[in-house]
Amino acid sequence: MLWAMLLLPVAAGIGFFTVHSSRALQREALDDLTAILRLQQQFVEHWTLERSADIGLLASDPRILTLPEPRLRAMFRTVLDESPAFNIIVYVDQDGRTRGDPKGPSGVDVSDRDYFKAARDGREFVSDVITSRLTGKREFIVSSPVRDGQGRFRGLIMGGVSTEALSTLMRTVQDETSGNAVLLRASGELLAPLDADGGLKPGDVLLDRATAREPSSGVYRNAQGERVVGTYLWCLDGRWLLAAERLETDVIRVHAGVLAVPLAGAALVFLVFGPALLRLARSLDAPLKQLEEHARQIEQGNFEVACPPLPVADAPEEVLRLDQAYRLMVARVRSALDALREASLTDALTGVGNRKRLFSEGPRLLDASLRGGRPTSVLMLDLDHFKLVNDAHGHAAGDAVLAAFAGLLRGLLRQSDLFARYGGEEFAVLAPNAGARQAVELAERIRQAVERLEVPVNGETLRFTVSIGAASLEPPATVHAQGAVAILEALLGRADEALYAAKATGRNRVECRSMASGSAPVL
Repeated sequence: MLWAMLLLPVAAGIGFFTVHSSRALQREALDDLTAILRLQQQFVEHWTLERSADIGLLASDPRILTLPEPRLRAMFRTVLDESPAFNIIVYVDQDGRTRGDPKGPSGVDVSDRDYFKAARDGREFVSDVITSRLTGKREFIVSSPVRDGQGRFRGLIMGGVSTEALSTLMRTVQDETSGNAVLLRASGELLAPLDADGGLKPGDVLLDRATAREPSSGVYRNAQGERVVGTYLWCLDGRWLLAAERLETDVIRVHAGVLAVPLAGAALVFLVFGPALLRLARSLDAPLKQLEEHARQIEQGNFEVACPPLPVADAPEEVLRLDQAYRLMVARVRSALDALREASLTDALTGVGNRKRLFSEGPRLLDASLRGGRPTSVLMLDLDHFKLVNDAHGHAAGDAVLAAFAGLLRGLLRQSDLFARYGGEEFAVLAPNAGARQAVELAERIRQAVERLEVPVNGETLRFTVSIGAASLEPPATVHAQGAVAILEALLGRADEALYAAKATGRNRVECRSMASGSAPVL
């Protein structure tokens, strides 16, 4: 009887603690799922905005309205090579018919599509996932209107983004705490990851709660009859649904090691180990609060905030493993973000910057040079008769020529120069602190070096020449931060005029066009 009286309160305490801990673990798992979904929501929305910005940048290129069909197709093919997230990029004219399709025939009528109607109304557009009329694939469309110099509607640039790209993005931020996290359409159709078990359908608890905008909390049974903890978040203004479920047994299993110590302490708390239990609770509480605070910073997009060391030296082994796993996850997320940023600014074939890097970093370099009272020059370079290389020797030979050309220029340019592939066989160089004379001298050195360059391809030696157009802006110039973009576009336009003059007068030449600071856009 005495033993029964002693064990009864211990058993009651253990039972109460077990029930209370299970509910606390469910709440913690729900909080973890919500934090993961918020991070994924930021990734999906930020990544989608970047794809829309890519299309907007392309739509602002004045050559869209002037290039003939073959060169327009080649330009889009180059952009597709640099941007694997896109299935297709085409120009749609003001009558709703495609032009410059790099993968199929032009002239497809898309005037009934929502993205054409939005562009005609002057709006950028991101569609739901559709079956493309051009590729036959499941993708979503981002589009941006094209206008001429007088601001009149002249069509649009549309890009089809593959659902495979969404899958890759979702896997970047998945880990064992993510549960079964999926991206769905509002109807419940699975979008990503494509290798997940499937989507949701009406009647599934989570989809019904999301459709009704009801909170998801506690444990419920999913469509397979399993007890799960689940939650959801809408993204892109309610167009897509992020949903995650985690088995209740997995939640308890993952935390079983952490629970074992408190349960053992609870059995002895009435006898001996009250103070020891208090010390244990403190050793768990401080590290977990610190990790929670850092996770909140990551959730808000502050990926560069360093995670401080654990505040206690004698933390349990489980907490040490949790801290190590968390730091590894953060490092992987940062690495993935850095890789995504660098890949979006680099030409995959040549390894030099692409047009996006030119317009991302160029205005800052130009602004700094002009504010310091120094001149700035731009070179536009185009390989002569490059189409003949592709036609006679194949695209692999053309790729080898482009890579050799880029490698040669990297050795000729200064470290301060910004070198980018502008499109196809066309390249651009932004040379801060270089006036017209230095720009022409640099261009002539490049022309002579290219003339001497030999590229071995399939047992043959290919030689080629380059035409170069240069444009320079001399100080003084007062430039507002937003005005640097307009000046760069004007310099590129003048250099492009000089390039075409060089081609028109025989190729393998250098032509220069100066641009007085008073003629540049100054804000």
